[in-house]
Amino acid sequence: MIGLVTPLIARLGRRAALYGALALAIISALGIAMRQGRKAAEASYAIRRADARIRSMQTAKELRHDIQSSDRPKLERRADRWMRD
Repeated sequence: MIGLVTPLIARLGRRAALYGALALAIISALGIAMRQGRKAAEASYAIRRADARIRSMQTAKELRHDIQSSDRPKLERRADRWMRD
């Protein structure tokens, strides 16, 4: 009887080790994929923020240029329209 139980336990131990190793490998792969995805998302967000900052700076530059190059009556019309809206 012991001769029959001992190999079953040994096989179960080897299978448990195999399944444990497979589970650990899968969990590790998922963790690495999530970390890489998070880093890619952070990089993408930083790029979008920088692009938005550049756009806002360009818009501000264009607006300053428009204001400096406009004559007084045109500026007054724009101010009146802006205050009305």
